[in-house]
Amino acid sequence: MKNASSSALILVLSAGVVCGVARGEDSPSQLPVARGQVVQVAHIYYHVASGERVITLAGDDSLPDQADPAGADWSSGPIWSVMSDDPCPAVSDGGSPFFVVDDNSPGGMTGFEVLDFGDIALDSVVDMVHIEWITGHNDTDEDSDGIGDGVVGLGGQWTYWDADNGRAINVSTRLPLISVLFANLPGNIFGDGFFAGYTADIDLRSILPEDSLTFEIGDSDGVSTATYFHNDVDTDGDGIGDGVSIANADRDFDGLPDSDLDGDGLFDWGWSVRFYQPGTADLDGDGVIDGDFADSQKPIGVSFARPAGVWVEQGNGSWTWEMPIPAPGDYGYGAEEGVALYFDGLHAGMLFGILSCTSEGFTPLGQFRAQLVGPGGGSGCCPVDINCDGELNFFDISKFLELFAAGDLQADFTGDGKLNFFDISAFLSAFNTGCP
Repeated sequence: MKNASSSALILVLSAGVVCGVARGEDSPSQLPVARGQVVQVAHIYYHVASGERVITLAGDDSLPDQADPAGADWSSGPIWSVMSDDPCPAVSDGGSPFFVVDDNSPGGMTGFEVLDFGDIALDSVVDMVHIEWITGHNDTDEDSDGIGDGVVGLGGQWTYWDADNGRAINVSTRLPLISVLFANLPGNIFGDGFFAGYTADIDLRSILPEDSLTFEIGDSDGVSTATYFHNDVDTDGDGIGDGVSIANADRDFDGLPDSDLDGDGLFDWGWSVRFYQPGTADLDGDGVIDGDFADSQKPIGVSFARPAGVWVEQGNGSWTWEMPIPAPGDYGYGAEEGVALYFDGLHAGMLFGILSCTSEGFTPLGQFRAQLVGPGGGSGCCPVDINCDGELNFFDISKFLELFAAGDLQADFTGDGKLNFFDISAFLSAFNTGCP
């Protein structure tokens, strides 16, 4: 692990930006799959308020110090996570699967915004988000630090939405919380025929309110420690807030909250990503298009992922994935699998809720790698109080080991998307320290 002396990840926009798109009909179709030799290059920790960047090269199991620069104890933990990025481990036919969001080719994927969505507990405060990208854009490594120096004009914009399950506005309130745009994303340093994979944790915390980008998903009471949340929703369309929190908004007046369309007691939320090719956009706002258009016709996309669950063999050479429905107040890992695509005002729903793998290929789950981190872990409980009963005892250790053995990412105490010795060590250390 090493501190980055120069930026390979430049934040150029943040907070409250609306990615406006008109919606058409829901038209489910099969999610296309790309395959290639993906090399995981590095993980980048980026603190928005301080500008701190810490790079951890792939294969280095050490983790960045995610404490606030001012020394505040935030006790962060994952509150929503889909981090397992191999959707079909039972089938291996070479190459890692991923979804190409943009390749800028004629008739290909150009300028799409991909919306992914899920369920989460009400009043979930988020102070760090996990993002990732896979790209074939050739890059250099002039400083020999092991990662790309940054492809000029290659950008990615991630937006987080309240009350969005990918459906139409009349049955989903859908309001943006924050949007972050990164320019000059690092790219592929391995040459043609390879794709480079990067992951990043974007730390939104700050002890100064004006520097903080923390947000709350599913506000129900109008009270929050987060900087951004919706507690004054315009439910009647007159442009004036009606003093209604997002969790209670009913814009189609059917007597049901728009934020829980499936009635499972969890709040609907979504996140979207849009990539910008070199030579196509002015990412830094200086009036000049960034990058060389000749470098633009390369693919960039995101990894498929799968939530917690179990494989079920169908007896015919195929497998399906059974996903548990989380109870209210649970972590909400992976519920509501589905995605939507937006382009030129059009909206298309994609195949979701089904994962089938065969020796000939697979129908991927409509879910992409993502994680939300919040203060204190999930559901407002102390992170090591696994059963959330207010006590630390043998039952919490037993439950942790059970989750670890099952491969459940609730046991991912380091937040790196992997379960290994470091998670056990981190849990035991936190357990011995005790809860506040």
